[in-house]
Amino acid sequence: MKREARSKKRLLPAPCFPAGTSELTLGSIIEEARIINQQRISGQIFRLRLHSPGIARAAHCGQFLMMRVREGTDPFLRRPFSFSRIYPGDGDLEIIYRVIGRGTWLMSQLEPGSTSSLIGPLGNGFELPIDTTVPLAFIAGGMGIAPLLELIAQVVSDRGTKGPEKLRLFYGARTASELLPEDFFRGQGIRVHFATDDGSFGYKGRITQMFEKIMAEGGFRPFELYSCGPLAMQRHVADWALTNDTLAQLSMESLMACGIGACLGCALPAATPGDPESERFVHVCEDGPIFSAGSIKWNKILVQQMHPPTWLFS
Repeated sequence: MKREARSKKRLLPAPCFPAGTSELTLGSIIEEARIINQQRISGQIFRLRLHSPGIARAAHCGQFLMMRVREGTDPFLRRPFSFSRIYPGDGDLEIIYRVIGRGTWLMSQLEPGSTSSLIGPLGNGFELPIDTTVPLAFIAGGMGIAPLLELIAQVVSDRGTKGPEKLRLFYGARTASELLPEDFFRGQGIRVHFATDDGSFGYKGRITQMFEKIMAEGGFRPFELYSCGPLAMQRHVADWALTNDTLAQLSMESLMACGIGACLGCALPAATPGDPESERFVHVCEDGPIFSAGSIKWNKILVQQMHPPTWLFS
């Protein structure tokens, strides 16, 4: 009998809010964050560090925030970003994003000392494995690398010096300029396998193709895998996990307007436990963004939905 992947939402304690913050929903707040610094990492990929003590104290890896990239109504909507690193002791957060349109271009112009309004933490988070000795795989497509960075950092910290060979990151993008550089992962206690669709760096082909190839070769088999990337990639990951009886936690990408379940724009068809024929929908912002492999009805998703530009608005 196949193991059933964990699907319950992690219950997080409500934060103790510092001055200058206000509660929005249970466990999330609105906070004016200060820009600490901004760095171009590679191509159009940037790393933004913000001082947001209330959100940093409450945040868990896998959750996200909604950010106002500029004062006023242009652009009107906030943008969703996952936490790429969380530093609760310093009260800081890091976001890694790629410039793809006007909104993210405006973000790239933010200077140290300026402020931005944040709402977070939102959604559920990854569940870390209890056993710190089991092999784990992380699969990232494009900017899907962002939420996995804090997760990997926490897993490596929990394991100490127990060896990176049991931790593998499979990381791909369309071309080399859309990848974080190889140096970014040096000394982080994990073995990284790179792939690009055009073959400009690492394995030539899709990240799921490289992952399945390495799995078929043997020598490494994950007890559990974590992934984030486009829907098409996630469907392949979910299929592999279900076929191979492997626990999987998938961070789903979706365009979001509100981040709190009000606009209903990030709905996905979902399976109902105990009643596979019933029809229902879940919302990535409110019910996710972390889902088990079998919780989504992949065959109900339209083909054109499989290739969203990113889970960020432009």
